Amino acid sequence: MNLTQRHKVFHRTMQVDGLDIFYREAGNPEDPAILLMHGYPNSSFLFRELMPVLAAENYYAIAPDFPGMGYSSYPTRAEFQYTFESYSNIISSFAEKKQLKKFALYLHDYGSVIGMRVALKNPEKITALIFQDSNAYEEGLGKEWDACKAYWNNPTKENREKIGEFLNEEGCRQQYLAGVPEEQIPLFSPDTWILDWTLMDRPGHTDSLYALFEDYPSHRALYPKFHEFFRSAQLPTLVIWGKYDAFYSVAEATCYKRDNPDAEVHVFEAGHKVLESHFEEIAPIILDFLKRKIVLKDR
Repeated sequence: MNLTQRHKVFHRTMQVDGLDIFYREAGNPEDPAILLMHGYPNSSFLFRELMPVLAAENYYAIAPDFPGMGYSSYPTRAEFQYTFESYSNIISSFAEKKQLKKFALYLHDYGSVIGMRVALKNPEKITALIFQDSNAYEEGLGKEWDACKAYWNNPTKENREKIGEFLNEEGCRQQYLAGVPEEQIPLFSPDTWILDWTLMDRPGHTDSLYALFEDYPSHRALYPKFHEFFRSAQLPTLVIWGKYDAFYSVAEATCYKRDNPDAEVHVFEAGHKVLESHFEEIAPIILDFLKRKIVLKDR
């Protein structure tokens, strides 16, 4: 791979367990790998600015779209089990097919819900963890989740109605703008949530994604295993958070230091999608962390 190609982002599709998984990749596959895991309702488009920056610094960045999101397959519920375990199996198979023998994980939102299961399945492969507004501690599920918790505990029609509708275009928009200070809103391009919703808006698909949401209690049940993994592995860990995140409370940001005291925590005056509003501030922090924690090959 020549220097010009190193800075380019390539867009490809690979079949994994019967599904077409779209992914973006940049850099030389022989360099230290970083598997970037987007959240709901996003896609690998979330990492469009970060990937060429990582590649330029001699990292191999690879970001798949999850099934039912982005440009990957949109299977029906009859064809695919919409659970986080199923998603983690797909991504683990994807990493194996891409021959990722060792890789760091960048985890955001649902990306952490899926990615931490990937880490538990492949602990010997994980070189570092980067959490961006994600979830591995109960503290992250603030009062905004009270209606969800009530429904998970007692899944009645009445409790479901109390959650309200969020699998719609406005719900996609709020993933970016909820809680964001007014003066920052012009930093967000409508392209992001319009793309998310345009790809999601398919007959019956919101029911599939609601089934995935209903599986969230299985993620909470794994919190103790995640914490034990943090304590035993003591991996290089970077935590990036938006102070005004309306979905995962900023109270979680420092929780990672309980189980890994060396975890590095950075909180920004931002919302849930900090890469959209604070990329210029965050990218140098990520690169500095990787430079100190991930040994590059001699070139």
